[in-house]
Amino acid sequence: MMWTWLILAAVLLAVEMMTGTLALLFVSLGALVAALLAYVLPDSLAAQIGVFAFATLAGTVIAWRRIQLQRAKAPADPNASVEEIGQQVEVVTLPDAQAHLRVRYRGCEWAARLANGDLSVQTGMSLIIVAQESSMLIVDVKANQQSNQANKE
Repeated sequence: MMWTWLILAAVLLAVEMMTGTLALLFVSLGALVAALLAYVLPDSLAAQIGVFAFATLAGTVIAWRRIQLQRAKAPADPNASVEEIGQQVEVVTLPDAQAHLRVRYRGCEWAARLANGDLSVQTGMSLIIVAQESSMLIVDVKANQQSNQANKE
């Protein structure tokens, strides 16, 4: 019976590695623990099934609690740790009436909104990301560009 549990654990682990969801990892570990029990007590199928179920459930609960703790430690504002803030983007399309435009960032075009709707921008102009709302980047001019623009006025 030990080999049955080991084969089941290996198959479940292989399927888990193909999916990458961690859903079958604890079932595979439960089968591994049951295989260990089958090695020690070969004639106890009921105990092996019980240990398999308990180990699977315990591993799942422990993982679930750790995930919940990590989520609780994460900042409440999903935009609080945005890496994009301060990064430079290039204007691809001019703003519309709602100050929405398209910018190029990391080789892709992104939807963006001007932080200052009165700002005049041209295609190809460099702006910086000052915030992010969902997938919309909020952009503004750099500080030195702002002073240059103020001097022109």
